[in-house]
Amino acid sequence: MTSVADKEREKRLVVLFLIAVVCALVIVGRLWYLMLARGEYYARLADGNRIRQLRLLPARGEIRDRHGQVLVRSKSAFTVSVVPGGLPEDGHRVRELLGSILGLTDEELVEAIEKGQGFPYEPVRIQRDVEPETVIAIEENRINLPGIFIEEEPVREYLHGGLAAHVLGYLGVISASELQAYGPTYRGSDLVGKSGIERTYEELLRGEIGALTVEVNALSRPIRTVNVLEPVPGHNIILTLDARLQKVAEEAFAEHILTLEDNPGTQTGAVLVMNPKTGEILVMASVPGYNPDVLNDQSRRNEYYSALISDPRLPLFNRATQALYGPGSTFKPITALAILEEGILGPKDRFNATGVSQYGVKDWVINLGLAPFGLIDLNDALGMSSNHYFADNGTKVGIDRLSTWMEALGFGQPTGLKLYPPEASGIVPSREWKRNAFRDRPTSEQNWYPTDTEQISIGQGFHQMTLLQLAQAYAAIANRGQIYTPQIVKEIEAPDGTVVFRAEPELAREIDVKPSTWDALLEALRAPITHPRGTARGVMGDFPIPIAGKTGTWEVAGSISNGLFVGFAPVDDPEILVAVIVEKGGGGSSTATPIARKIFDAYFGLDGDGDAE
Repeated sequence: MTSVADKEREKRLVVLFLIAVVCALVIVGRLWYLMLARGEYYARLADGNRIRQLRLLPARGEIRDRHGQVLVRSKSAFTVSVVPGGLPEDGHRVRELLGSILGLTDEELVEAIEKGQGFPYEPVRIQRDVEPETVIAIEENRINLPGIFIEEEPVREYLHGGLAAHVLGYLGVISASELQAYGPTYRGSDLVGKSGIERTYEELLRGEIGALTVEVNALSRPIRTVNVLEPVPGHNIILTLDARLQKVAEEAFAEHILTLEDNPGTQTGAVLVMNPKTGEILVMASVPGYNPDVLNDQSRRNEYYSALISDPRLPLFNRATQALYGPGSTFKPITALAILEEGILGPKDRFNATGVSQYGVKDWVINLGLAPFGLIDLNDALGMSSNHYFADNGTKVGIDRLSTWMEALGFGQPTGLKLYPPEASGIVPSREWKRNAFRDRPTSEQNWYPTDTEQISIGQGFHQMTLLQLAQAYAAIANRGQIYTPQIVKEIEAPDGTVVFRAEPELAREIDVKPSTWDALLEALRAPITHPRGTARGVMGDFPIPIAGKTGTWEVAGSISNGLFVGFAPVDDPEILVAVIVEKGGGGSSTATPIARKIFDAYFGLDGDGDAE
């Protein structure tokens, strides 16, 4: 007979057996889960701990001027990167040591590392173009810096400092919106173009990302290269700019404003030079400028950028395409076109300029206490810049027709230039425009009056335009009605040297005007240079090549006037058009015209420094 003790023993053995079976099943089940159900996942994790895939950034494409001179290129430099997944759980000590080497605070490091969220085993660029001493310091402390990499990658180099900065643009760390727009090949610590050509042609300049797959040890130090996918360099952009002429323009502006009486050297403004027959822009300068190379230097970038955005002169603002100006007397040729085409006066018809218009606009000679101009024709009126002539006859044309002619010449709309930031549209005043603009004021202020038309006719009214738009209007006169879309890119070259894009002149619009009107305007625009009392005669009178142009002064309430000049040469076969504005410089004859003269001299080889274009 089985005793009670034996039964108890058998019972315990059964329980132990069942426990053993359950444990075995759990172990087998867990092994099945880890090895079969989730085997691929954990294999990836294991590889993630020993395999690193480093993104190889391509050399960004060069930017050159029209003659092939390199303005911007990429150079090889060391970059300090962090692999977030390679950092220890308590990464504070690593960050503290790395921060002391790089001169960064813990907050700055944390912010930089967070840009790699979502890609724990991809390097996040912390500091680019570091000095060799920094590389040595990191390598010497390698055992205490797990997850830290030194990569060799291309960085941007601007070879001429701030030359043509607003055209070239600069690079900066990608924003959240840009990261979303550019797509999956970009990461949160990447640099992208922020303005100018760098931004406009970002994806072409950037090239195609490569990859370097390496095996690392416990310290995240590479021990073996597994695979290499070479990056593809970016496309090269060849501009229409002439670097030599650009330098002449920038230096001429900087030197001339130092000679002005009111606050010398502080004036802002812009210079635009183009070929009116093709639309190619040879010079685009905005003053003050900035140095993209300093913005490329991470040790100085933040301080420099803060200084730029706090500067009341707005150095990052492209005054050639974004600033809106009143044209002053440079608008009078447009009024003259309307006067001739609407049949108000013929070019040789005499007008009695008594010095004061019907609604009180005065000629400059009256303000100086001199005798009025008397009987004058169109040549005299443009040459001496008679307000009375254009105010009275512009009013006879009327605002409705003046607005129509302005729109026909391209005012109030973008010119089509492909450059970031986008150009401003400006204002073409009309009866409807004034009603909308003054809708919060009494009806009497919303109405359009003849005195408003007088102000428009002499260039002192509500109209606002960019320097580029004004230059385009003069190009229409130079070309007898044809306006070409302005272009800043001449060619785009693939990495292998193949030209994948070559710009051709693109006719934007053609103004339907009688040939006799163009003849009269071209003759009249010679008068400011050739007339005995011509407003540009003192500066341009001895220029050996026939030149047409007009000075202008835009009066700014409570401030110093802006000075302007727009002109082109040779008159019969124009190949260069120059437009200059000097803000708070005073009259156009003394401020803008001398700058334009130096550009004409340089272009035609009359400055003794290089050959003609």
